[in-house]
Amino acid sequence: MHREQRVRSSAIDRSGDARRKMSMLPRMKSSVLRGLRPLCLASLALTAVSGGLACGGDAPTPASPSARDGAQAARDRNAKAQETEFVALTAETAKTLKSGAKLEIPAGWWLRDVDGGLAFQDPDRELTITLLELDAPSTDAATTLTLSKLGRTAPPKIARKVHELDQAGWDEVAETVWETPPSEMRVFALNLRRKGGKTWATLLEGKTEAFARRGAQVGQIVLGLDVPGVAEEDLSKKTAVPLEGKRLEELEAFIEQARGTLHVPGAAIAFVQDGKIVFEKGFGVRERGKKDPVTPRTRFMIGSVTKSLSTLLIASLVDSGKVKWDTPVKELLPSFETGDAALTDKLTVAHTFCACTGMPRRDLDLVFEYGAHKPEDSFKAFAGVKPTTGLGETFQYSNQMTAIGGFLAARVAEPNKPLAAAYAAAMKARVFTPLGMSDSTASFDEGRKGAVATPHGGNLVGPRDEPTVLPPAIERFVEPVAPAGAVFSTAHDMARYALVELAKGKTPEGKQAISEANLVERRKGRVRVGPRSSYGLGIATSELRGLSVVTHDGGTFGFVSRLTVFPEKNLGLVILTNTTSAGALFVDAVTQRLVEVAFGGKEQAARDLEKGIEIDREQWMKHHEKIAAPVPADVVARVSGTWKSERLGTFVFSAAKDGFRVDVGEWSSRLGYEKSEDGTARLFFVDSPVEGLPMTVEDGAIVVALGQESHRFTKK
Repeated sequence: MHREQRVRSSAIDRSGDARRKMSMLPRMKSSVLRGLRPLCLASLALTAVSGGLACGGDAPTPASPSARDGAQAARDRNAKAQETEFVALTAETAKTLKSGAKLEIPAGWWLRDVDGGLAFQDPDRELTITLLELDAPSTDAATTLTLSKLGRTAPPKIARKVHELDQAGWDEVAETVWETPPSEMRVFALNLRRKGGKTWATLLEGKTEAFARRGAQVGQIVLGLDVPGVAEEDLSKKTAVPLEGKRLEELEAFIEQARGTLHVPGAAIAFVQDGKIVFEKGFGVRERGKKDPVTPRTRFMIGSVTKSLSTLLIASLVDSGKVKWDTPVKELLPSFETGDAALTDKLTVAHTFCACTGMPRRDLDLVFEYGAHKPEDSFKAFAGVKPTTGLGETFQYSNQMTAIGGFLAARVAEPNKPLAAAYAAAMKARVFTPLGMSDSTASFDEGRKGAVATPHGGNLVGPRDEPTVLPPAIERFVEPVAPAGAVFSTAHDMARYALVELAKGKTPEGKQAISEANLVERRKGRVRVGPRSSYGLGIATSELRGLSVVTHDGGTFGFVSRLTVFPEKNLGLVILTNTTSAGALFVDAVTQRLVEVAFGGKEQAARDLEKGIEIDREQWMKHHEKIAAPVPADVVARVSGTWKSERLGTFVFSAAKDGFRVDVGEWSSRLGYEKSEDGTARLFFVDSPVEGLPMTVEDGAIVVALGQESHRFTKK
């Protein structure tokens, strides 16, 4: 939850963005608290792939540099002459610009000086980031100047643009992401931040696949710029005021207003402070169109917040001497292998939860064909798969790797049970019962009993503000990777967990459920996520308006959640929602407002929420108009039938009363269509759980790609 990351859905991003539903992604990884303004370059690694990019709006395309006169061309030649050769960095390196601005560049990257700034390339030389200091009175002027100075011509169409004033110490912040031909699979984006008469411009160019590998490091470079005189509000020296009386009334009113504005069907929220639950309440209903209310005891799926509880399970086993954090995976699972024998031998129990192994993200396996997978299959998930970055080098999130670690812990705790039952039993015995979380479970069948919320998602057909009720069974996609996101819990139970995090392993009753040493071990940063944020073992540490934060977000196909504690302030919150169509904005707004009320911070939650809604709705409409169009008859005729992929199973395409559809086995979706100017023909899922995800229609094949994944379907 870094101040410039905007912890967005990692389940995942915004509407129209395929990632949003793609598996318990860590929302803190791809963006941060809305209070800290979205800078899309931090989350583009995922968003660029499907065409649903991370910011919103349109703007006139800057004039082409081809119109420059001879004098400008001469200046360009002179600037080129001043450039140095790229040099590889063997260690993280701090650089100071002419203005005194500083930033750190990750080890392994390439660096060179350019006229007016610096240029960086990733270790594989597939991404280039150019940072310039410009004398420019506005970000609009800086856009034209940057492209001219670098001799770049922007693509003719803008995918998204954000422009905001007075953000995190900057006078003006803007970011533009241009549309590039789908066949090129590249990113072209410009980030601008202005203070006074000087603007810092960061141009990003390169392959989307490389961005998927290096997104965290890109965020570290782009968002890590430290400029003298630029500082956001610092609340670190303030003491949290007691949350009581009118303060709670104010928070409650804000929550309900935000929920209504965002059309969130139901939410359950709890605040903890000074060792007590000071607020817990349900808002709205368990299912849209029905009357059953949400209460603090209503069950929700918590998505990736499960990871932080799974590492509590491991901490419990370490406490009892049954396993160690540095126990090799091979010692517990001799059959374990990856496509890199050296890496296989190095991986430990801790590594399975650190998001630092270098193994590529593989979310499409969780979305398609999950019905055919069992927990035991997780142990073979990486056979033949090679890492795409080095061990400990950069953040790459992997639900499958987490599943291996969690299931191994379950096998140690409950050796005579099948993995699913072992994990559920171990979590109950070693986590839920000791912490007093009586309504929580890691069993899907148990979780769906009693007072439980129904999942909701979005679609690109509309109406925009009416979340779609999803069949609960669709959430079974988590079962093969249960330790990554299968837990059902309540606001009351999660509040108890938050209190245990704040008390370093002690329950509210004073019992040491988990040792302080092993609870805190989980928080130690194993890999950088951004300039001031790190990922530990299933949990992250970061900063929000100067406040130290321990946090994780969660998302499934139809739920978005957040657990956040402020360890130095003895304060925490839990937010559970039953929708992905607006859940990300909601949790950001509520977190922001809590900080403002508790610490007397600058009030911007309402403003940021309004801006976020505007951006989301603009982007939804663009997607709606672009890809929700009927599929042409000739495409229907060519595609109709059964197609099969080696990993993702079978897709069946057919015409239906409500349009052209695809049935993937576990669920089905209507389809939209677009033919790009470069001739690329793409079908788009327009319904949950992966609205916005494209499928490229080639001669004799259909290709589904996301990040570093690409899967080819052929007709049967």
